[in-house]
Amino acid sequence: METLSENWITERLIDFEYKKYVLLDYLQKVKSHFNEQKLYPDFAELIAHYKNLITLKNNTSALESNFKKTLKGIDFEKLALNYESTINDETLNELKQIIAFSEPLFVDELQKGKGIFDFAEKHILTNHIGILPIYKKEGYFILYPYQSRQVFVYTYNFAKITLLQQEVLGLNCKYFSSYVLSLSKTVDKLKLDIIDANPQFPNPAVYLFKANADLPNEETFLPIAKRLLYKKLVN
Repeated sequence: METLSENWITERLIDFEYKKYVLLDYLQKVKSHFNEQKLYPDFAELIAHYKNLITLKNNTSALESNFKKTLKGIDFEKLALNYESTINDETLNELKQIIAFSEPLFVDELQKGKGIFDFAEKHILTNHIGILPIYKKEGYFILYPYQSRQVFVYTYNFAKITLLQQEVLGLNCKYFSSYVLSLSKTVDKLKLDIIDANPQFPNPAVYLFKANADLPNEETFLPIAKRLLYKKLVN
């Protein structure tokens, strides 16, 4: 199983043994990724699943609303449709059993994910190259992996985006290039190479994120570096 559906508890067969199998299959994949220090996208998915689980647990009406309802009749005085829920006590008990089984498993994996996140964040040094310009809403950032001669450069753009019909500040990032460091090409000199590659942007902000521990680039180092950059730009 590659991922877990957002409505995995209430969709298809509502059976404790079946849902137990579905969840354990999913968590086995998460465990294997966490064992390799690969944090994303699993950590973000776990947080979302746990929040959904707690909502179902604390709100019995939310439990019932996840099921199809059949039209029972029409109240012409109130001009309202009356529905009859297809859920029964047996199904509700199955759901409660699934939730009781699932909650501690999600908590355990979330704690492991939080441990990986905290470890990675503590082992990423943040700096900038050269003098930072006044305008910092777009620029570059560099990933410098642990004990590596190769570094990876990304462009970023910090701007307002529309999310759920609301304007929020978002960070858009895109891979730009990679460079191999040497005695003559140190990380401090990379800003000149970046400017040469894009002369239309003569004095960009360039941030450096250096890992002091072995972190998977795509699954851990990059997403946490983005979060750290976001914090810098909003402050």
